[in-house]
Amino acid sequence: MNRNPLKRVLVVDDEPVIVSLLSTVLREKGWDVTEARSGTDGIDQLDRTRFDVILTDLVMPGDSGIDLLRAAKEIHPDVEVILMTGHATANTAIEAMRNGAFHYIMKPMKVEEVVNLVEKAYSQRQLQRENRFLKSEIRAAHHVQSVVGDSEPILRLIATLQGIAGVDSPVLLAGERGTGRGFFARIVHFHSRRSAELCVPLYCAGVPEETLLSELFGAPGALEDRTSVPHSGKMELANHGTLYLADFDEAGREVLERMDRFLADKTMVLDGGTEPIALDIRVIASSAVPLEELARRKNVPPTLLKALEPGIVRIPALREHLGDVPLLLHHFMQEANRERKKPLRGFTSSALSALETYDWPGNVRELRDLVRTVAGKKKQGTMIDSTDIPPEILFQKMRRHPPP
Repeated sequence: MNRNPLKRVLVVDDEPVIVSLLSTVLREKGWDVTEARSGTDGIDQLDRTRFDVILTDLVMPGDSGIDLLRAAKEIHPDVEVILMTGHATANTAIEAMRNGAFHYIMKPMKVEEVVNLVEKAYSQRQLQRENRFLKSEIRAAHHVQSVVGDSEPILRLIATLQGIAGVDSPVLLAGERGTGRGFFARIVHFHSRRSAELCVPLYCAGVPEETLLSELFGAPGALEDRTSVPHSGKMELANHGTLYLADFDEAGREVLERMDRFLADKTMVLDGGTEPIALDIRVIASSAVPLEELARRKNVPPTLLKALEPGIVRIPALREHLGDVPLLLHHFMQEANRERKKPLRGFTSSALSALETYDWPGNVRELRDLVRTVAGKKKQGTMIDSTDIPPEILFQKMRRHPPP
């Protein structure tokens, strides 16, 4: 039976009967349960696994439930801790809440009440966890409400993205660096049935394989290495949503082989685990490398490329739709005006003439960065002129259109 990877609970009590009873019931409810028979053992478990909820007795030999609560909040601030006690006082409750406890419950307790409280604590943790991501996702959503451009290549691209957004098959966004592959990945996500869930990015370029494995599948941590903090991976975080692998071809062989296996059976095995876990994730990958070159790369499994190939979407370079440059310049000028609170009036005709004929090897990103840089140097109410344009852009125009 597959465990739910998003529901991990640590049950701590020095009474074996209570631990056994609660663990049995919680497992029946789909929880991945870890047991501990003392506060000290519970603190040690924090170095091995990242828990969503901790259910602990208050009074135990050695480290108490309060000690465990403090250690848990120090290592994993977002974990929710429920204290069980047969000796509750007003001071106990105040101390528990002051140290960040979710709730405390009196012994003897009804098992159903404990399970309901654990579920509420988990819901609270998930809400806080998702809010951190949704803040950035909401900002990103404002940018994907409309694509800037009305040229034929961009209109074709929009139609293609709208078509694939409604299906759940993997997608491979192929385009040069700076063409906005991450931007278009979010468009696919926000127009899909998964739009209410997270779009979780993983940037593979220049990242060591061990780091990518930890980012994707989580880190179990180690007792001998206190600096290794256990954490959930982005695969778990993206469950029911979208995982965006930017420059996937730059990941190591093991990372891509594990992604290949996931696309084949929709399950994964956590680091340090043995049981397969079913996940519901749509994968969107991107690459700046041509397909024929990807096929020659030794780190890319042929079966992974075959799984991605039906969903290839090509993102055009900016030089292929230069007619959109004026619209893009206006769009990024408005953004710069809002950010810097010192609005400019726009571009002179000589500046536009130079920018509209430039090849833009860095694509839309280069254009955006240029506008932001130049706007930051200008006085309020002025216009960007050809004298503000970098020499390499002006020289290219002069080479193409020499004066008579």
